[in-house]
Amino acid sequence: MTQVNLQNVRTLRQQIIAETSHGSTDWELVQKLLDDLMINHRQYKQFAIKENISLYS
Repeated sequence: MTQVNLQNVRTLRQQIIAETSHGSTDWELVQKLLDDLMINHRQYKQFAIKENISLYS
């Protein structure tokens, strides 16, 4: 599950960058992507702390 969270964080980050890099940004989509990013980040962070591993290494 944590690998899924980590991959989701990376994918969502790329989607946010792509969506905001042009003039016609869909801010509702960006907000949804940010919400999803935070959920996956929190889940990954909780696992990393529990397993005593560094984040995003």
